[in-house]
Amino acid sequence: MILNTISFAQSFAPPALQTGSTAVKKDSTIIISWATGITIERGYMNIANKSAGFTSFGDVFEGAGVAQGNSNEVVSLGDSGVAILTFDRLIENGIGPDFAVFENGFSDGFLEFAHVEVSSDGVNYFRFPSTSEAPVINQIGPFVQTNNCRYYNNLAGKYRQGYGTPFDLDELSGINGLDISAVTHVKLIDVIGSVDAQYGSVDNQGTLINDLYPTEFPSGGFDLDGVAILSRKYLSVEEKNFKTSIYPNPTSDFLNINVEEKSVVRILNSKGEEFVNEEFEGFLSIDLTKFSSTLLFVEISNIHLNRTEKVVVLK
Repeated sequence: MILNTISFAQSFAPPALQTGSTAVKKDSTIIISWATGITIERGYMNIANKSAGFTSFGDVFEGAGVAQGNSNEVVSLGDSGVAILTFDRLIENGIGPDFAVFENGFSDGFLEFAHVEVSSDGVNYFRFPSTSEAPVINQIGPFVQTNNCRYYNNLAGKYRQGYGTPFDLDELSGINGLDISAVTHVKLIDVIGSVDAQYGSVDNQGTLINDLYPTEFPSGGFDLDGVAILSRKYLSVEEKNFKTSIYPNPTSDFLNINVEEKSVVRILNSKGEEFVNEEFEGFLSIDLTKFSSTLLFVEISNIHLNRTEKVVVLK
């Protein structure tokens, strides 16, 4: 007997509230502003059946302003629909993610995606390089809630309602025609999740992106809840060259730490009692629910910098 097994990678961050998740909660204190302007070009309810017409759910302005985290106060883009968001301030590249996009997925497995592009002049747009590792053998149906967000990267809609998908402008550094220190527009393009190459959207490698399809109803496609600008700060000259990020702060569960080079990370309470002392490079997620302290101090040190940040833990 020959056993034929097919395995698929799950390389990317897990759902909200799990260790290693990058999800941004809609009321996080790292959010400093929300989109103030929006234009929408509605897409079809079903690109393969254009006679069904266009999506119509939601007022256009439901996609701007503060994300509500529910299924009703959103605007639906439809197959290949487009939303362009503007802001009352520039989106500036800093340490870690710079903005987050919120969708209204009902669960961690009910995912509808959009490509994300940015512009610093409102004319020329540049897309974040997306990746989909989801198998394309079988089509994910319109009501399936068992998809896995760990298959996907750099696609808006990765996280359930109330939690935004973050994007880091550093990933677009060096592109001619884009000033990542002064982004003015964010464009979202609905991903058509069909595994039929005649209709389906592809990722940066040309792989079909399998998500809910067809969604032949007025609320079909990506449902936009909001786009938030995230706070950034440089604490020293060294950090501009050797970047670190500590987020979210305040937090109630997990604390995420990114360091660009091998560093010693210590976490202490206000009495100087040490909870964590670890040397690592890259990404680290700390479960704070096992600590009783409501005020912690995170120390990061390497040959180029010494940084200490106060973290408030909400109980």
